[in-house]
Amino acid sequence: MIADESVELKLPNSLAALTQLHTIVGQFCQRRAIHPDTEFKIDLALEEVFTNIVRHGYDDSHPHEIMIRLRSNRDRIRISVEDDGRHFNPLLAPALDVTAALAERRVGGLGIHLVRHLMDQLRYQRRPDGNRLILIKRLRKEEKRT
Repeated sequence: MIADESVELKLPNSLAALTQLHTIVGQFCQRRAIHPDTEFKIDLALEEVFTNIVRHGYDDSHPHEIMIRLRSNRDRIRISVEDDGRHFNPLLAPALDVTAALAERRVGGLGIHLVRHLMDQLRYQRRPDGNRLILIKRLRKEEKRT
């Protein structure tokens, strides 16, 4: 098992880049011997964040880059997602009421709800050049491959 590792990638603001994102996350988790269930959670959370940025983050149709950094140590994975899109703090989005009837639920927010529940910690920073979302996933003993 690799003790510490980091990967950095720049992806275009295109849903077509999801394939590359999934591949990189899979390789990263396999090298770290991350349990497949935890790998799935990380991959799904990143897909939700990336998709929201591509679909809702820009007021134009120009190409933009989304920077993703994955860093690991023995007990956690830290993921940084940076974009130059419009200001959006997902931590301020209202919690989704999953107990309400479907007809009574507001539209949107399911992706943020998933990310909140898949990750152990989220932090947001508005920077002069855009947004930075930090996702932390703690690795417990049972979340490592055997």
